[in-house]
Amino acid sequence: MKNIVMVQTNYQYGRNVFLPYSVGSIQAYASSLPEINNNFQFLRPIFLREDINEIVQRLSVSAPEVAGLSCYLWNWEYNNKLAQAIRIAFPDCLIVFGGPHTPDASDDFFRSHPYVDILVHHEGEFAFADILLESTCVHPDYTKIGGLSVKMDGGETFKTPSRGRIIDLAKLPSPYLSGVFDFMLDMPVSLNVSWETNRGCPYTCTFCDWGGRTYAKIYSSDEERIVAELEWFGRNKVEYVFSCDANFGILKRDLGLVQKMVEIRAKYGGFPKKFRMCTAKKSDDGIFEIVKVLNDADLNKGATLSFQSMDKTTLKAVKRQNIGIEMFTRLMSKYRQAGIATYTELIMGLPGETYESTKKGIDELLEEQPDAVNMYAYVCTMLPNSEMSNPKYIEMYGIKSARMPVLLVHSTPNHGMTDEYIGEYIDVVTETNSMPNSDWQQTYLFYWAVQTFHCLGLLQYIAIFCRKQFGIKYSEFYEKLIEYFSTDELSLIGEEIHRTQQIVKNSLIGGRLDIVMPEFGEICWPLEEASFLCCTRQKERFYKEVECFIQILLKNLRFSMDSVLLRDLILYQATRGKDPYSLSEISISLSYDLHKYFCGLENRAWNLYKIPNRLSIMADKSFAGDLMAYAKEVVWYGRKGGRFHHDISECCYEL
Repeated sequence: MKNIVMVQTNYQYGRNVFLPYSVGSIQAYASSLPEINNNFQFLRPIFLREDINEIVQRLSVSAPEVAGLSCYLWNWEYNNKLAQAIRIAFPDCLIVFGGPHTPDASDDFFRSHPYVDILVHHEGEFAFADILLESTCVHPDYTKIGGLSVKMDGGETFKTPSRGRIIDLAKLPSPYLSGVFDFMLDMPVSLNVSWETNRGCPYTCTFCDWGGRTYAKIYSSDEERIVAELEWFGRNKVEYVFSCDANFGILKRDLGLVQKMVEIRAKYGGFPKKFRMCTAKKSDDGIFEIVKVLNDADLNKGATLSFQSMDKTTLKAVKRQNIGIEMFTRLMSKYRQAGIATYTELIMGLPGETYESTKKGIDELLEEQPDAVNMYAYVCTMLPNSEMSNPKYIEMYGIKSARMPVLLVHSTPNHGMTDEYIGEYIDVVTETNSMPNSDWQQTYLFYWAVQTFHCLGLLQYIAIFCRKQFGIKYSEFYEKLIEYFSTDELSLIGEEIHRTQQIVKNSLIGGRLDIVMPEFGEICWPLEEASFLCCTRQKERFYKEVECFIQILLKNLRFSMDSVLLRDLILYQATRGKDPYSLSEISISLSYDLHKYFCGLENRAWNLYKIPNRLSIMADKSFAGDLMAYAKEVVWYGRKGGRFHHDISECCYEL
């Protein structure tokens, strides 16, 4: 029997560990073929970023003759180091790389990666099985197998013709149901799983490697298998289910699947606990129904209404179409009425985008739903097999990039590693024809400010008030905020601006774009969340600075505000926001009826009355200064659910 070791490593997120679905699926299919099952033995897959020397020592007990490594952003460098170590320890081992990060254009790949023997392009189940079968021959010839790049004598590359897609997904056994992952069930970890109900994406966004012409058609898995996997998730107390589908909700049956998930969850005492999906790019009422079912069962964190960009020139350049702003407004209103949080995803620095178009897009979004847009602004990553990484596309749009450590939000840094130098990297677009690098840095800081202070709720009500009462655009408000505090590095907000600017500058020469703050846990925080946590920790100081800023802002723009009204506005904003030190019961007295004013967001009734009133808040939880619990529940778990503000439990007017 020949031994096979499959590798799909990932970072650990606290106690949460992802099962290695991709290599598990490959193993499940290969093991279903008698000729493979009778001649090969699969060792336990390697799925954590453990010390490489320890892994090799463990493998020496059952020396592998074939190693299959699934590669993506979060394990590419690690896989290369591990493959080198395997080659040294087991010189005759056949080493196969596959996965989304495996480069398509591989003419010189084997010369720079001599420890790799074969690359598998696209789907791996059939191709890897063919490789195993061929390896049993006296003189194996892998060039007969479609969809591969094969290392020849001398290091040359032989690329075989592409193979057709797997159309009948029913031929692929489930790794969950076939027992591939049974060895993990007794481990002291929380299980995270990948759930695949279909393959393919009809869209051709240039920044993505998911769809394209080859994978535009969607093929579905057997519904009986899908439901059986849900039963497995519930029975084995899976914590978190991540949908692998590019557009969950695009098929009519998807509503029935989430209804079944809710039913199974009730049957197994609340497992799985959470479900995350990438919904169909064009949100509609069908997606709303799916989200509502999940929300009512407390299974999902919110609804995605993604745009990536609001600029028409940019959307044309990246081959994307968004829902119209009218549809966006209608859906946002519908989600609001149902009590469902929403969030919008944008990508920073796409071809065609400018700093000015970025500001215009933010104004357009916030103008429609100023208190409901929970935005995520991501850097633009150049994936190896996306159109954006094509040299002709790069030249056309003047793209320049910087290599920086991969952003793995909320991951545990260097977990289980004694060799901390095996970092993972991404190529981030930092300049285009339309956005020079100086503008890119300015755009990053602007997005950081909007996310930190508006989307995470620190200044949301204040910015809305300034817009409705004085006509100050949201982009102007946050631009002026940056301008004001940039000159005062001794202020709390100035410190955060300066730190963010320095981190962004350092990222251009290989620095990280995230940060670890031990007081909030050994977690990698994105910069906007890090700044939010620092500001809420020093809430009183923060809002004193904000009050001074508002006074100067209005004075410079030749507006005036009653000092009592300004005090009320600051107090209202500060009290509504959750912080690590909030009491269970909070009560404040105001001279102006601000709560009724902000309740007019939905019907646009911006009526401000000077009526003494008392607001009472019953906090859903008091963290009593526990910074780690606050950061995890409110920011990490709560961001997409919009958990930053306390609800008002009572409003009494003082006659």
